[in-house]
Formats: sequence, structure tokens, C-alpha cells
Amino acid sequence: MKISIIGAGAMGSLFGGKLSLNGIDVVLYDINKAHVDSINSNGLSIEESSSGDILKAYPLASSNPQDVQDSDLMVVFVKSTVTNAVAEQFKAYAKPETIVLTLQNGLGNEDILRKHFGEQRTAAGVTSQGATFLEPGKIRHAGNGPTHICMSDKKNGKLTDIVKVFIKSGFEIDIAENIADLVWSKLIINVGINAVTAVSGLENGKILNYPGLKTIMADLVREAVMVAEKKEIKLSYPDPLQVVYDVSGKTALNRSSMLQDFDRGSLTEIDFINNAIVREGVKLGIETPHNSLIARLVKSMEVINRERMAADAQ
Repeated sequence: MKISIIGAGAMGSLFGGKLSLNGIDVVLYDINKAHVDSINSNGLSIEESSSGDILKAYPLASSNPQDVQDSDLMVVFVKSTVTNAVAEQFKAYAKPETIVLTLQNGLGNEDILRKHFGEQRTAAGVTSQGATFLEPGKIRHAGNGPTHICMSDKKNGKLTDIVKVFIKSGFEIDIAENIADLVWSKLIINVGINAVTAVSGLENGKILNYPGLKTIMADLVREAVMVAEKKEIKLSYPDPLQVVYDVSGKTALNRSSMLQDFDRGSLTEIDFINNAIVREGVKLGIETPHNSLIARLVKSMEVINRERMAADAQ
């Protein structure tokens, strides 16, 4: 089986690296040339935060889209802001039977992939794994947790061999029948954590040390739950806010993907997370002022960070 990871940042490198350790033919595709070159020269170092052990993997890393050709599985880990552009680019390299799986954050990625690849080749999933990009060729496995996947056309037999490969590579993974409920369950966790870590500059666990930040998390989660309930989404936990607090604690050392975006001066996925709650709320007539405020704050800080980095580079 050939598996290509489209977007080999922290999470993509984690999955691709561990799959390659199981002997799977893996291609890590990314536009970060320094990361690609480091992996090809020295391998990929995966630091296990729970034990301090360093795993060394040697997948092929590439910035050439043609290297993903003939993949049996493409796992999409790019930022949601570029999902459409990536799908447009990579559909030319997919076989008729290639499965394209999104494990991205946020709401809307499955719809984008389905538009380009068709529901018979599109799969969606959610994962509780956590990873942090340390430097080119080095990541930290910052949190462990289950992964759930489902075909868009619900013909999940196509995922059986994929699940077996992931399990052999050390991932806890299963096939879920109703992925929308799980996507929303993961979305609400991201709603409560990511933007708060980004604006505060703190790792996941540290935001729990500040009562004011915990109150903001509660406000964001409450609005998201109101929207989910109106949509008749069945969340996979009875106490959403407690789950958000628990995930923050379990991934205490993790710098969220949004905070890592701020570190790099990159665009964030705020439009697919907190702003997704705002958009759904508008459709349903539900006011979401806290999510609206933090989304506007994050988008403003994106601009400020990029201007500051540009000025520092001069």
C-alpha cells in the first residue's frame, strides 16, 4: 500500500512517520523545503512527550506533486484555507480507486474534497492525536488519542485495509457510521482551545491556569453547543466544556495548530473553526457574539503578526 500525506507539518509528519516505521511506502508532501530536505538527509525525528523517547523514521519527503502519483490513500493535512487549491492540484494524481481522507481541523473540508474527488473516493475523519513542529525534520508527539474515519458514501468496506495498516502502526482507529457528529464533537473542542491559545500565546495546558481564559473557553463552547443542538447534532460526550478542559490538560505541552500559525506568521483556520460557528449561527438565528469577537481578534492579529515579521526581516 502506498500512502501519501498531503501537508507534512506536525500532524502529517506524525502520521506519515509512524506509518513508515511499519514498513509502509509513505510519501510526505510539503512545500516547506527545509523540512523536506532535512527528512531526506537525516530522517524524521519524533519526540514522544510521554516518555522522552526519540523515534527515527525515514519516509520519502518531497515537494514534487508527481511523487504522490499511484497512491492508494492520500491523507490531507493541509490548512483548511488551501484545501480547495490542493484538491484541484492533486486530483490529477489520484487513481480511480484512490481514497482521499481528510483529518483536518474545522468544518467544510469534506465538502470541498467531495466536490473534486466524488463521494465514492472521499473519506472524512477526526483525530485526537496532537503534534508540535519543533524544527525542520523534528516534531513532538504531544498527545495521544483515537481517530475515527468514514467514507462519504458510507461504503466503509473500502476502509478496512486502511484501518488495519493504521492499527499496526500504533494508531487507535475505527470506522464511524456518523462522522458528522464526530466532526462537530472535535470542532467544539477546537472552538474552545485553539483561538484562546493563539491570542494568549500559551500551550494548551497553561490556559487552564487563568480563570479569565477558562471563562472565555466556556463562553465559546456554550455558543457552539447551542448551534450543534439546533442542528440536532449528537455530541459524543455529555459535558462538552469538561471535555474541552480535559483535552487541554491531556495535551498540556501542545502548541495548538493556530498558535503555531501565529509563530510562523501564517493564516489560521479561524474561518473553519470559530467563524464556522458564527456562520451556522446566522443560518439558524442564533447569536454567537463571543465566537464572533475572538474570530475578529484572531484575523486582526494575523495581519499584525505578518506586518511585524515583515518589518523585522528588513
